[in-house]
Amino acid sequence: MALSGRDIPRPSDIKTYHTETYARISPKTSGFDGKGKTIVVTGGSAGIGYSICRAFAEAGVAKIVFTSRSAGPQKEAKEKLKTAYADTKFETFQASADDLEAMTRVIQSVGPIDVLVHNAAFSPDQRVPSKDIPASDVLQTFQTNVIAAYHMITTYLHAATPASGEKAIIAVSSAAANVYIPQQVAYASSKAALSKMICALADEHAPAKDGVRLVSFHPGIIYTAAAAQFVPKEAFEWEDLDMTGDFAVWLAGKESEFLHGRFVWAQWDVDELLALKEKMANDRSFLKIGLMY
Repeated sequence: MALSGRDIPRPSDIKTYHTETYARISPKTSGFDGKGKTIVVTGGSAGIGYSICRAFAEAGVAKIVFTSRSAGPQKEAKEKLKTAYADTKFETFQASADDLEAMTRVIQSVGPIDVLVHNAAFSPDQRVPSKDIPASDVLQTFQTNVIAAYHMITTYLHAATPASGEKAIIAVSSAAANVYIPQQVAYASSKAALSKMICALADEHAPAKDGVRLVSFHPGIIYTAAAAQFVPKEAFEWEDLDMTGDFAVWLAGKESEFLHGRFVWAQWDVDELLALKEKMANDRSFLKIGLMY
């Protein structure tokens, strides 16, 4: 039987689990003000990254800059977005996220950035027994999913503040960070480290104090080309890619400030999350990576 995300444990107060996007998080009405804003997305040419670019364009942002490794898919994605969203400017950089010098140039050349989305990721072949995965693949996983994210985020934190006076950092993590999924020795560990890193960085920043907020999220059980390499299509009940991008835009809006430093899932209903605002204010560990008691 196919595994459904509904079967995976979640906070007891989250009753509603979405598998498709819904009006409450529509980029045009979710509360995110895209006017004049610049967005940077790593790994934006396809799949989850493309969905995030599409959603921010629908929200009416001024400019979207996305990076990816392959020139062909990047060009195709840019042309498709330009055709659909003529009022948004699109720029691309062909570079791997773990090329730290290239990522520094991206941040420095773009100018003031309102939202940084670190989506680029790497995984070893998840069909291979853990003992047979080369150490070089594990190193590559952490280099892309953790070190590159840290470098991109801290470079952004040192960069100029946008006219909005606020910087939003959204890290695309994974359910594998907090639930057990077999044969995830490198990928799951790296995603847990990423979300833990977001928590730690958030402790040193605050939306009210310095206009900086950070959050990580699970994008959904999405049948991307990357997932298709390792997972049979019949293994999961796959979810809506548009929901991933729409939820990312909602995370970038003011309404989600209370999630600063937290790890959430795109499928969790946002109004039910909002109802937990007071609980989060009183419990610093809630919705953070750690032991559950």
